[in-house]
Amino acid sequence: MTGPPAVHVPRLVADDAIPNAPAHVLADVGGGAGPAARTTVRLGFTADAFFALFEAPAEPPLTLTRASGGEVFLDECVEVFLASPGTPSLYQEIVVSPAGALYGARVRNPDDSRATWQLAPGEGLAGVSAEVSGVPRGKAPSEWNHWRCLLRIPWASLPGGRPPGAREERRGNAYRIARGRTTRFLALSPTLRDRPPDFHVPTRFARFTFG
Repeated sequence: MTGPPAVHVPRLVADDAIPNAPAHVLADVGGGAGPAARTTVRLGFTADAFFALFEAPAEPPLTLTRASGGEVFLDECVEVFLASPGTPSLYQEIVVSPAGALYGARVRNPDDSRATWQLAPGEGLAGVSAEVSGVPRGKAPSEWNHWRCLLRIPWASLPGGRPPGAREERRGNAYRIARGRTTRFLALSPTLRDRPPDFHVPTRFARFTFG
C-alpha cells in the first residue's frame, strides 16, 4: 500500500488567481480509478485564507434536500478537510452542495475511527464562503450536468488559527460525493475504505506542502 500523496499548495498572488493553480484529479475513495468524466480540484492559499476550486461533472437529477447547517454530506457535494499544524488527527470538515448549502464540523479522530472520534458539528464556519455555479444556465442546481465550487476558508476559522509558513507541511484532503443517476465517492488521497465509504481517515490525508 502506497502512502498518501504529497501535494504542493501554491501561494496565490491574489484571491482570484486560483484558476491558474494545478488541477488534481480525484480518484475512487477505495483506491481505484475515478469515473471517465473527471472531477478536479485546484488548491491555493494567501496569508488570509485557504482556497479550493472544484470542477464536477454530474448526472442529473442531483440529490439536493439539505439546507445549510444540516447533513449536507448526504446530498451531492464537495468537501475539504484541513488538519491542525502538527496534529493531523484534529481537523476541520467543510462541505458544500450545488445549492450552496454549507456544513462544517471540527473533528478529533486519533484512531481513524468513528467509534472513538469527537465530533463538533457547526464549528469552523466563521468567514467561510462558497461561490457555486453550474450548467445548463437557467436550470435548477438539481438539473446541472456540470458544477463548479470555489471555497474560501479563512485560516482564523481552522484548527491552529494561523497561515502556514514557507514549505510547511500540513495534512488535508479533498472529496466529492456524486449523487445523481449514480453515486460515487471520490478523494484526492483515497482513504482505501469503501465498504462503506469513509472519508474520515486522517492517516490517509494528503501531505500538503505550502508555498
